[in-house]
Amino acid sequence: MKSSTFSTLARFFCTLALAVNANGLSAQTPDTEKVDTTSQDKQRVSRFEKQVDEFRGLLKIPGMSAVIIRDQKTLWTEGFGFADLEKRIPASADTLYHIASLTKTFAATLVMQLVEQGKLDLDEPMSRYSGDFKDDSVRIKHLLSHTSQGTPGERYQYSGDRYDYLTAVIEKKTGKPLRQVMVETFLDPLAMDSSVPGHDVADDARKWSALGKQNLERYASNLSKLAQPYTLYGDGEVIHVSYPPRDSFGAAAGLLSTVLDMAKYDVAIDQHRFLKKETQEKAWTAFVSNSGRRLPHGLGWFVSDYQGVRLIWHFGNWGTGFSAIYLKVPGKNLSLVMLANSEALSDHQFAAGSEDITSNVFACTFLRLFLFEDSKGGECERDSQSALAKWLKIRRARARVPIQLGPQTLDTYVGQYQLETPPNRILTVSQEDGRLFLDIPRNSKSELFAESKSKFFLKVRPLQVVFVKEGGRVTRLEAVSDGQTLRAKRLK
Repeated sequence: MKSSTFSTLARFFCTLALAVNANGLSAQTPDTEKVDTTSQDKQRVSRFEKQVDEFRGLLKIPGMSAVIIRDQKTLWTEGFGFADLEKRIPASADTLYHIASLTKTFAATLVMQLVEQGKLDLDEPMSRYSGDFKDDSVRIKHLLSHTSQGTPGERYQYSGDRYDYLTAVIEKKTGKPLRQVMVETFLDPLAMDSSVPGHDVADDARKWSALGKQNLERYASNLSKLAQPYTLYGDGEVIHVSYPPRDSFGAAAGLLSTVLDMAKYDVAIDQHRFLKKETQEKAWTAFVSNSGRRLPHGLGWFVSDYQGVRLIWHFGNWGTGFSAIYLKVPGKNLSLVMLANSEALSDHQFAAGSEDITSNVFACTFLRLFLFEDSKGGECERDSQSALAKWLKIRRARARVPIQLGPQTLDTYVGQYQLETPPNRILTVSQEDGRLFLDIPRNSKSELFAESKSKFFLKVRPLQVVFVKEGGRVTRLEAVSDGQTLRAKRLK
């Protein structure tokens, strides 16, 4: 199941409308200088680079960046392809990306800090922090472990929407906005100078003055290096898409970063600069269900075992435009971070029906070359490459062939439509130069392509829009995605 804020069609439209100082944490930045590489390292890196670029080409990912950290130092880092296809700006280790749900690991660390400091109990009910929880059955630990749905604590079901309620927990306990806590705990102390706490943070200097004038100026400058977002449609059509909602910063997603800054974060984690070793281990321990089953997630991190090796990891996926993977092998002091300006980096691993990192072709190649030295990993690579092929097949199957409709026909659909759920969301359909557009995401527009006189589709998301007529006049539209239908009544 994919990340994020778009777990249901209703939340899809709604979202698109969308003090913890680290005690004892010095201002010294982690040592992320490159280690001296052996000839064997260089051979592994060369093979990894070749394989990464091959998979990038197959998945039609415009640009991506990667870093490998070993023994708390940078072993290798590289950029592939283009951060901006139109301007032919190459991707590099300094390219800025939305890291999507990798943000969850930062939020989890903040929550565990509060626990360690005695300011928070994981068994506290979420009803203390949000009126959306009507009783005390859902606890903080259930959100961290993605076990809050159904009978709390019984089964794992990933939900970025529910995880985002942890924003209120952190803000209430610290008395500060989450962005400020993130800056004071991670970005400033670790000199993550290329990172930005939200796409919109530089829009209002007065609102975010607590972050510091120099920081705000730097954030504005950093945003000029933000990669452009893309998606793959059909059999190879790479489409430029809109950025994620600018104000979508919370515990679930929203941080912007580079692989080099993420390397600093990774080193600091392993140096236990945020959490004591035993607290970190608790977060990295698989959650056990009420009935005693070992679940795939710990407290803010995924926990896997492959070939007898423990893997700690997380993915990021905005649905379109940006994705990420972050894989740690604690027993070998080895980590991989990869960021991309397409959903394909992490999205393909879900095509096989498995959420595990061993269904990701990039992660499997990394494990084979840098962990198992070609002696193991065949099953991982076979399964992940099967997932990649299936993902491409699904993309091809979803593709539709558009037909041309005249401006007069398109004009009959132009107007505003109010959704039944959420009721405050009004969709606007507009026409420009014989092309029809729908305002998704909010403050942006996506083109609607006709497949009949009344049915349209988006290339940027698997969404179909049907205009319904009554008495010869369009009275509503229906938005259909993944078997769900939302209806919107025409206002004018």
